[in-house]
Amino acid sequence: MTENQIPYEQEEEINLVSLLFTVLHKYRQMAAAALVCAVLFAGVAVVKNISWNAAVQKAAEEGETAPRTSAQQTYEEDMVEYREAQNKRDTDVQSYNQQLRDNERSQQTVQFNIDNAEEYMEKSVLNSIDPYNVYNARADLYVTTDYKIMPGMDYQNPDYTSSVLSAYTSLLTNHEAISAIAEQFNMEERYMRELVSVWGDNSTRLLSISINAASEEDATAILDAVIARMNGLYETIESTVGHHSITLLSRTSSVTVSTDLRDQQQNTRDNLTSLQNQMTDLQAQHDLLEQNIQKADQDLAALKVPEEPGDGSSSLVKFAVIGFVLGVVLVAGAAVGKFLTVGLVYSAKDLKSTCNLPILGTLAGAAARKAVKLDAKLNKLEGRPDGSRDDETVRLIAATIASRAPKADRILVTGDLPAEQLSALTAQLQAADTLRSRKLTCAESVLVSSTAVLEVNAADAVVLVADCSCSRYSSVNDQKEQIARLGKTVLGCVVYE
Repeated sequence: MTENQIPYEQEEEINLVSLLFTVLHKYRQMAAAALVCAVLFAGVAVVKNISWNAAVQKAAEEGETAPRTSAQQTYEEDMVEYREAQNKRDTDVQSYNQQLRDNERSQQTVQFNIDNAEEYMEKSVLNSIDPYNVYNARADLYVTTDYKIMPGMDYQNPDYTSSVLSAYTSLLTNHEAISAIAEQFNMEERYMRELVSVWGDNSTRLLSISINAASEEDATAILDAVIARMNGLYETIESTVGHHSITLLSRTSSVTVSTDLRDQQQNTRDNLTSLQNQMTDLQAQHDLLEQNIQKADQDLAALKVPEEPGDGSSSLVKFAVIGFVLGVVLVAGAAVGKFLTVGLVYSAKDLKSTCNLPILGTLAGAAARKAVKLDAKLNKLEGRPDGSRDDETVRLIAATIASRAPKADRILVTGDLPAEQLSALTAQLQAADTLRSRKLTCAESVLVSSTAVLEVNAADAVVLVADCSCSRYSSVNDQKEQIARLGKTVLGCVVYE
């Protein structure tokens, strides 16, 4: 490089397509390196297996514990962890299932209570009564017997009035009596029992009957039914307990306010709400338990079952595969490194964009002419010439030169190519009809030959030539700059791809 030359800086942008094809063209080297590395690594595996088997056999002969490989130790440790996780999952799932069964039993009990509470709220007459308008019908009856106190006598006849009161109270409130009355009013016994109250007072000998209802008509009707039932019991009680008489002292109907009924109804509603909330909580717990079981199953499924270390054959295959891949990576890496650092011209298109040179035409290089099978297909995918149209391309290049330099009588063909290649191209161009009247000469690169510098000075126009097998972007750019400093214009570049 002369002192007047401007240093060339290669473009930092990388053509990834060109890089890919550069690697693909190394398929033979990659295949060879892959096979060599695969054989070497397989050999290493064989040697390791032989030495390992010898150590195991020696330990067996000496009665010692056979040595374990790091893979076997790792496998055993992983299996211990896997079994612990499996046992934990089984224990957790068993506990969750037991909790689920308990939860379902609790839900059944709570649902039963909810159904009963809802049915009671729907059907109970007492629950439907307005506590601020409770209709009450009441009857007070006086019971007398033959009991008399005998003055001056130590022995007195027993007073069985209390027994009569107890008999009426019991017989009027037993199942037979209440169910018969309830049937008259198309009501269940348990709801009728809430409306009827019967009690006796031994001190006053009064038998009291009280009926609560939602209307005066209902209270009166039910009270009539109870009194009728009581009248039907007279003969039975008289024959079994003793002679007596019953006198109706009073019968009243009234409307009262019952705070106790209000509180009872509120407690009923609160109880139903509490049961419903309890059911909601139980269902949430049920869903959570099911989620816990699913998560436990998923966590166990996510754990990969440790693979038991294989025998020598599996190790041999593994080492061979590693060697094969390593061989491919080494050659591909070397090809990429060379592509990035050496800076060889890859194609006419890249040369045009990198060195800002017009391309006069592309010809098939020596490697492209010899390419067959896969190499030829790769070249075709890249759009490289195969040499079949080189003669026509030469004529096209000659015509382009003639049109770009119509007054140039002396044309120099130069580049960093072998002299034989430059001479052959010059002769082909000279033989073209469009340049036959011109004088074409060739010379080596102006960067290495003083004769080339003289030829540049004597020429009217200069044509650069580059070959992808040996030309570098930096060299082509330096030649262009040097020719420009000599006062000549480069018409363009012919590229051998």
